[in-house]
Amino acid sequence: MTQPSTISLERPTPRIATITFSNAPANLIVPETVIRLHEIVVDLSEDPDIQVLVFKSGLPDFFINHFDIAAAADFPGGTDDDAVPIWTDLVLRLSKAPFITIASIRGRTRGGGNELALTLDLRYASREKALFGQPEAGSGLLPGGGGTERLPRFVGRDWALEVILSSTDYDADLAERWGWVTRSYPDSFPNPAKSMGLPE
Repeated sequence: MTQPSTISLERPTPRIATITFSNAPANLIVPETVIRLHEIVVDLSEDPDIQVLVFKSGLPDFFINHFDIAAAADFPGGTDDDAVPIWTDLVLRLSKAPFITIASIRGRTRGGGNELALTLDLRYASREKALFGQPEAGSGLLPGGGGTERLPRFVGRDWALEVILSSTDYDADLAERWGWVTRSYPDSFPNPAKSMGLPE
């Protein structure tokens, strides 16, 4: 019996797609997550109808968390010796996607999850529930999925250096002030995507 995917894709209309990530209990990124996300993004990039892609979580306390270090040896590389690693290819494709990408963030968004969010066009965060961080330095690592490149572009070199070196979590209000997220909202406020006519 195969395990259910950590990723689900919905197409409420031909122009709008929603990716929901759900990997209880803490939404860690596992190899299947990376493979499935890459497949979806490649397919959508070749779809002339798609205009908006929304990312959200199926768990209340986590958006997308960091990589599952216990499964590090199983994460896919590139397709051949000269290929870009699949995660790098995924975030590069998202950063250049021909459609608008939106993160609807409620809960922790750390490590690879934060790096994924940084590649998207718009990031809307719950004021009460969203937390952001790059925890890699606490394990003797550097953010390897784009955090060292993208975070300074949004928050500046000094604040990015603090985030990376401290491994601390930052709340949505501070993230908004720094330019890390597009906007923070009260958690009771209707999802900003809904106000744009998109799925919650």
